[in-house]
This record gives sequence, C-alpha cells and structure tokens, in this order.
Amino acid sequence: MNVPERTPPEETLRLDIVDHEGRTTEATLLLCDSVPARLALTCRGLRLEVSGDDLLDCLIGLRRRLEAEGLKLCCQGARADVWPSGQLRQFTNGRLGYVLAARAPGEAFEEADLFAPARPGEIVSILHQWEAVARFHGLGRRSDAWTRRDHGVGEGVREEGARGGS
Repeated sequence: MNVPERTPPEETLRLDIVDHEGRTTEATLLLCDSVPARLALTCRGLRLEVSGDDLLDCLIGLRRRLEAEGLKLCCQGARADVWPSGQLRQFTNGRLGYVLAARAPGEAFEEADLFAPARPGEIVSILHQWEAVARFHGLGRRSDAWTRRDHGVGEGVREEGARGGS
C-alpha cells in the first residue's frame, strides 16, 4: 500500500461516498493533521465537520454521521481488516493503520493510510469493522459500548455541520 512519508498539516483529498444502493458520488475531504485534528467533508448539499483528539477519532465521528445518512466513506480506514495499534495511532496522529491479515512469524503487518481510497466492496460499517478487529485479536463479538470504552474510539469527537440544499 502507498503510505505517505510525511503529511502536510492540511490536505485535500477526493474520496467516494457510497449509498445503500451502491451508487457512488465523489466527495472532497479536507484533512487537518493537527491537535486537535479536524476533517471537513463536502458532497453535493452535504457538509460535515468533525474535530477530535486525532485523525482516527475524526474518521470514526465522520463515518458515524455518514452512516446515519445511509452513506459510507470509501477509504482504507473503513475496511474490516484495517485498524491501528495504540502505538501506531499515537505516532501517526491516527493517520495509519495495519492490514490485519495472517503473516509469517516475524513478518511485520502491512501499513495502510486510513484516508487512501478503497473500493465500495471493501468497506463495512463501523460496528462490522469493530467486530472483525475483535475477532482477529481473538476477542469474539463485542458491543459498541465496549469498543468505545476500552479503545477510546470517538471519545474526543466534536461535531459541527449541517445538511445544505442540493
């Protein structure tokens, strides 16, 4: 996977959003890699802004808001088999994750830019992703509340934004 060596403090990305019928629309995502981190998404009449402790916090907050609208963001951070370790999250301000796949002993996990594009067929809901990560680590099915409490997902998220006209 293509992993950026250094991310500028502000970056504009183009990612697809997919609806429940599988139709995609291009969206613009402004990524502010700072403390606090911030994401601003615009797509047609929809504008969402989320800030949080790090980029992963923001991504989860943004995905929650999109899922409430019946939409999903097509990025590597929405794949069932991608999630960061605590250390990688801290060192990259939540920008990178690991591809959670079987590997040979001593072989490192492949890193993925959570904001790199993904195909609509590769992405899943937040709950499905959390359950897949728990299964990978041998933890079985866990509830949404367990995941937030024990892994700090979404705890520092602040949301802004409104739905505009088309």
